Amino acid sequence: MPARKNVNFVLLGLGKLGEGFYNILQEKKEQIEIETGFNLNLKKILVKHDHFKRPHQINPKLLTTNLDDILKDQTIKIAIDAVGGIEPTYSIITKLVERGIHIISANRMLLASRMHELAKLANENSVYIHPGPSLGGGIPILETLNEYLVANRIKSMAAVVSGTSNYILSEMSRREVSLKEVLKDQKIQKLAESLSIIDYEGSDAAQKVSIIASGAFGIDINFLNIFAEGISDITVFDIRSARQFNYEIKLLAIFKDHDNKFEIHVHPTLVPKDHPLILIRKEYNAFFIQTDMLGQYMVYGRGVGIKPASSSILSSLVALARVLRYGSSKKAQYSLSWNDKRVIDISEIESSYYIRIPCQDMPGVVGRIATILGDQNINISSVHAETLGGLGYAHLLIEQAKEGLLNKSIKKISKLDIVKGDVKMFRILEFIKP
Repeated sequence: MPARKNVNFVLLGLGKLGEGFYNILQEKKEQIEIETGFNLNLKKILVKHDHFKRPHQINPKLLTTNLDDILKDQTIKIAIDAVGGIEPTYSIITKLVERGIHIISANRMLLASRMHELAKLANENSVYIHPGPSLGGGIPILETLNEYLVANRIKSMAAVVSGTSNYILSEMSRREVSLKEVLKDQKIQKLAESLSIIDYEGSDAAQKVSIIASGAFGIDINFLNIFAEGISDITVFDIRSARQFNYEIKLLAIFKDHDNKFEIHVHPTLVPKDHPLILIRKEYNAFFIQTDMLGQYMVYGRGVGIKPASSSILSSLVALARVLRYGSSKKAQYSLSWNDKRVIDISEIESSYYIRIPCQDMPGVVGRIATILGDQNINISSVHAETLGGLGYAHLLIEQAKEGLLNKSIKKISKLDIVKGDVKMFRILEFIKP
């Protein structure tokens, strides 16, 4: 067994994650000490109220409502942010960083909106900020991109980043039922409790994407400025239509690094049936990465829950303990060299698409639609027409096109007298087989 080395740290917050982490720490502490030699010594737990009835296993002597109890203790070197929200957490974190305390953050909303300020402050005070636990799951994606793949140029990345959304879509697809029906599932309700949110509209995924963009690519972007669509509008008909053309719907985060610009967007996407991301089901997450040296590379793991988040926190604790013990030449945060590449608007991206048009069942319909698309130099790769319940549907697969031009065409198509409802559009994930 390695020589014992104390690592004094504090926990901020004792909600579901804080309490869950506390319990897992008690379970894993001895094992970690045997394997690493580090004694992870929890000195204080900062809470908002000290009169709440706490679980019996929580040591009441650790609880404090006074931040000064932490700031004045020079033996404390690390703080774990399990509080959530922006304020008063941001003010608390800035005081800790100014005191030279390193931060392990599970606070997704704070990092996704204030990463630049926190990174600057951390750098000024020679303090490390570990944002990995804020991504919610057990995949060390920032370490993978910044360390293992450091010699590679990341050309693109498609990622399943929302465990709850992936679970919902997996069940909708497997059972061919509506989102409303899946939400009755007790498992989904349990997952939602651990996250405190079901990501219907993609905002949770956008927060994760913002943190990854800054931590791995040096892109300074607030999550509110990321194009994000959720899964609330997906229907059983959408799932069946996708399957008809050998696709499955996944909520994906897309990153693309161009020479002088960067793409970031989150939305439901049609994924080819032979793509590896199809295998990512239930509450699991995955990152499918295209690199210049390794080609295609994928990491995969559980994406939601107390245990995956606690695993990430413990990993960050040990990593920081090694830095404090042995030193490091690394910068304070994963990427402090912000680059000046602009993030392009969703209208500027180029993709292939699927569109479905409800229309009158009569000759010449597809021709009129094709003419409008052709006026924007948009090519149709295939078309399929069917009639359901007396209403016709034109299913079109569109070759690579600029999204702004396609949307312009869809607006014109929607005004045709033959169109009898809303036009549905999905982007299609490009898959270059190895």
